[in-house]
Amino acid sequence: MWMDISRGMAVLKAAWSVGSTDTAVDTMTVSDIGGTELTGEFLAEAQAYLNMGRHQSAAIMAGDALEEALRRLCSNNSVALSTVEDMIADLASKGVYDSLVEQQLSQCTVLHEKAMTGLWSEVSKNDVESMLRDLHAFVVDHVSSN
Repeated sequence: MWMDISRGMAVLKAAWSVGSTDTAVDTMTVSDIGGTELTGEFLAEAQAYLNMGRHQSAAIMAGDALEEALRRLCSNNSVALSTVEDMIADLASKGVYDSLVEQQLSQCTVLHEKAMTGLWSEVSKNDVESMLRDLHAFVVDHVSSN
């Protein structure tokens, strides 16, 4: 239950910060990412964490968003669910996206894993901002159209 409350608060904070001049990165709300509600919630929560100065937590939530998006793509493209790295590679080999997108997603996965294992010094705010931009673009270009 606590996780649901936490996610709900993060989504609300992200929605309230839309149009705020205090943030360096534009905030996307769940409604900005049509058709990918859970992924959108994860990305909104990641953005909220970033806005609060908690970029390590943002990296973790962004990684969760990536995993959810990959699961959805795998389901829509008849690809077996497996590890995140395998899903990224399998979807690329099936032609769902090109090798550049595959490389960006792999970099996001590495950053997520560093955050998950507590390697805080290797997770910079700039890297997390780039990760969120890449994931937002990925979801809009590849997931919401599926």
